[in-house]
Amino acid sequence: MSRVGDIPKPPTASSEKIVRTMEEKPATAAPDSQPHSEEGSRGKLASRIAAMSGLDKREVIRRAQRKRRALGPVSLDVALLLLAREQNLEMRQLVEIP
Repeated sequence: MSRVGDIPKPPTASSEKIVRTMEEKPATAAPDSQPHSEEGSRGKLASRIAAMSGLDKREVIRRAQRKRRALGPVSLDVALLLLAREQNLEMRQLVEIP
């Protein structure tokens, strides 16, 4: 076991700093910017979860967005799948495995 005093501090050098320009920054959208989006697989997945769980599609998306805010950097698709798991839905019917 090590003591608190034995833990080395990471090296800090001003030459190792990473600087990004505006073009290099990843585009981030607010989790609620498109609350009822029908884009691609996201709309299909939300519809399928709604049908299987008996919840309204808007409620499914609302709960997934709430989960996404709580978990941090998680895609809406992952939040939808976590919601489906909480509803005890069969995951094989929701996830397409190649």
